[in-house]
Amino acid sequence: MRYFLIIAAFFLSLAFADKSVVKSVTINQMLYPDKSFLEVKEIALDEAKKAAAKEIYGEVLISETVMVGGKVMDDVVRERSGGLVRIKGEPKFRNGENFGDIVVSIEAYATDEDLKNRAKYSPVKEFDIDASDEKISQIRRGFYGIWSGFIMRSEGSSSDVLIKITSSGEATINYIASNCGGELIIQKKEPTKVRFKQKLSYGDERCTDLLIVELKKVSDTQSLFMLLDEDDREVAKGTLYRDE
Repeated sequence: MRYFLIIAAFFLSLAFADKSVVKSVTINQMLYPDKSFLEVKEIALDEAKKAAAKEIYGEVLISETVMVGGKVMDDVVRERSGGLVRIKGEPKFRNGENFGDIVVSIEAYATDEDLKNRAKYSPVKEFDIDASDEKISQIRRGFYGIWSGFIMRSEGSSSDVLIKITSSGEATINYIASNCGGELIIQKKEPTKVRFKQKLSYGDERCTDLLIVELKKVSDTQSLFMLLDEDDREVAKGTLYRDE
């Protein structure tokens, strides 16, 4: 059986009424227990910049259609926005309505040159995926989402792990108990397995950087986690579940 995947990319908006926008975003500190107050402020500022970029440059919709035997099995539409945004003055922070809320307001703009150099997306492309031994749902959903669970290390300790993977392939990892975390850089991706290089950005001396993380899908909601050293020897393993 062959699966046909049609991908289309197009701009929802091509006209820019104004190159300057004011955006406010609210982030709750309780959602980031491993982050400092300054780090949460940076997260809020990044979200405000993304919202500004979406309004200035317009939204890009990435449409994926899975077809089997000529029948549409699933449609997925994702949003992306691209382009450089600049900030006028200093971001303004204040407390929100709820406990732990941080509100940031920015005035963002883009120059004519920025608009000319905005990211361009290709027209409709069509190609085949030969995956007769894979479930339709695995092709449809991929690895993106939030995965969490417990792992056991070879030396006997344990830790709870949280992995976030976006639809564009950006990934982060957080070892909650040991307060370590950072970026996961994709090295190799297969239909049911993905391999990352771990690059930690925070944590104490117990945290080991530059290890290999592998996720192997058991189902749409369950994956096997493997932490390997540079010689592919097992450092830790466990089972992670996708948060719905």
